[in-house]
Amino acid sequence: MSSTSRPAPSAAARDRAAAAARAARAAKHRAFVGLTAAEQVYARARWRAPDGCVALTFDDGPQPGSTDRVLDVLGELGVQATFFCTGANAQAHPSLVRRIAAEGHTVGSHSRTHPTPQDIGARALAEDYLAGRSQVEQALGAPVPVFRPPHGRLTPASALLLRARRMSPWLWTVDPRDWAPGTSSAHVAAVASSARSGDVVLLHDWVEQPEAPEVLDRSATIAALPEIVRSLRSAGLTLVRLSA
Repeated sequence: MSSTSRPAPSAAARDRAAAAARAARAAKHRAFVGLTAAEQVYARARWRAPDGCVALTFDDGPQPGSTDRVLDVLGELGVQATFFCTGANAQAHPSLVRRIAAEGHTVGSHSRTHPTPQDIGARALAEDYLAGRSQVEQALGAPVPVFRPPHGRLTPASALLLRARRMSPWLWTVDPRDWAPGTSSAHVAAVASSARSGDVVLLHDWVEQPEAPEVLDRSATIAALPEIVRSLRSAGLTLVRLSA
């Protein structure tokens, strides 16, 4: 008895299938940007880059052995990005903070110790945010108004604080989950590469409070960067840094 085999899919069909798979993964990991009134009105939080642009952002550093490697790759690619630094890491590694700025990237603050808002009182949270900004500014030797709240969460009280201190909070629209155990370089590249006009991509040059020790190896994110940049540029998008 003979059987009839199906013809192999064409290259174009394979490309369409791969693109559909990438889009599905990206949709799954796009942030839900449903800001509260506090974030919209009080903090004036933003999450969109200019039209025709995509912003790559890196959280939780700086850290020797990872931040410097990210900077090396971005320099080779001619890309400017934004680094949201925790105060404790900035204080420990001020030369990396200064290198970030010297190479044309934006330096932002990301709290002092990366607390989870619901696990800390309002006063302690405010003190942590302000101390983090101060430590990053001391390391840089310049004002640092750009800020990202840990976990992307704001409370009404913290939103009012940010506005009173003229801090400019930035959230994101695309999260490849490079902070999660087991996330591969291919996954990071596929999700980040599917960013569209105006997207802000969340990446990490370090991970505070990691779910597993393996997450502290940032090789997957670093290896994904050339493909991310190539894909976004091929789509006609300009890679930009964020500003206050």
